[in-house]
Amino acid sequence: MAIELLAQSVEIGLVTTNLEPMVEFYENFLGLPFQLDLDFPGGTMKRYLIGDNTLKLVTYDEDPPAQLTPGGGRAQTGLRYLSLVVKNVTEAAAQVQAAGYDITEPLVEFTAMPGIGYFFVADPDGNWVELAGPL
Repeated sequence: MAIELLAQSVEIGLVTTNLEPMVEFYENFLGLPFQLDLDFPGGTMKRYLIGDNTLKLVTYDEDPPAQLTPGGGRAQTGLRYLSLVVKNVTEAAAQVQAAGYDITEPLVEFTAMPGIGYFFVADPDGNWVELAGPL
């Protein structure tokens, strides 16, 4: 069976019980454009644009019983991190460090792609975000 996509974009939902620090990180620090608030039965979401894609910060009226397993892809299988491509990854790493966010894996250059690097930062909930791009 093959599904027929209506949209050529992805929507990623991050469930949080820590909304204000998450908004500070994604909207104010990273600068993702806010799209809208959306209420649904049992919860709400804040929607942010990443190009043609959407990041959704989701809160439920009742907190989920399980919390995040920290450690990104090195801790557990499944969806473990979000990747964003930036214009200058060296500058981005310096800004993240100056802001006091947790750099979980330091900036390194891809072996097979000279001049392109990446690093990982943890958001306030401990979700890993990879920032990659030209050094």
